Amino acid sequence: VAVKIEEYYTRAAEGGVGRAKTAGNYAASLYPAKLAKEQGFDQLIWTDAKEHKYVEESGTMNVVFEIDGKIVTPAEDTDTILRGVTKRSVVDVAKSWGVPVEERQVSVEELVKALREGRVTDAFGAGTAATIAQISKIGFRDELFVLPDPKTRGISLKIAQYLKDLKAGKVEDEFGWILKF
Repeated sequence: VAVKIEEYYTRAAEGGVGRAKTAGNYAASLYPAKLAKEQGFDQLIWTDAKEHKYVEESGTMNVVFEIDGKIVTPAEDTDTILRGVTKRSVVDVAKSWGVPVEERQVSVEELVKALREGRVTDAFGAGTAATIAQISKIGFRDELFVLPDPKTRGISLKIAQYLKDLKAGKVEDEFGWILKF
């Protein structure tokens, strides 16, 4: 998926229902997504409504980056970021594997700097429908950053396969997530 960092339009604002999976959250995203498609992108990386300085989500999913060997993802401590079960699963699995995880505010400036320096080795959306949607390119203003080949990436591929195998009963459920009726 090719994404563009959105600096003008807003998906969710403080005081709204950004943390809930509601149609109203995503209705406002349709026009900006259409504009992004016209520019060659599949989706957007949404930023905060106040200053557009901080990464929030990508499309209709939580967004996760691998920077310097660590999982870095926006914290869900605002009312503008969805508390997604898939992202929670990604974080729990990564931590159980000993992968360092940072859930915190992620600035656009920090992300773009890491992209310029080649320190972002993976980026993906984590959501209910797609589970893991790998990001292949990130656009920012007049720059386009191409990430490593999605077929050879580390953490997103490993976690996606693990979650698929877990749902299929091919691996032991060490988290107690699978309920059998």
